Amino acid sequence: MQTRETTPLWVWLTFGLLTAGTVAYVSGFLMIEGILDFLK
Repeated sequence: MQTRETTPLWVWLTFGLLTAGTVAYVSGFLMIEGILDFLK
């Protein structure tokens, strides 16, 4: 029986980058919406 291979570092790095990108996109969107509402 072959032992289970541990998840490579680049997989966790990819998930981390996707999560950071999603958080940055959502926070930027909310900030722009807030600025536009403030300027109205």
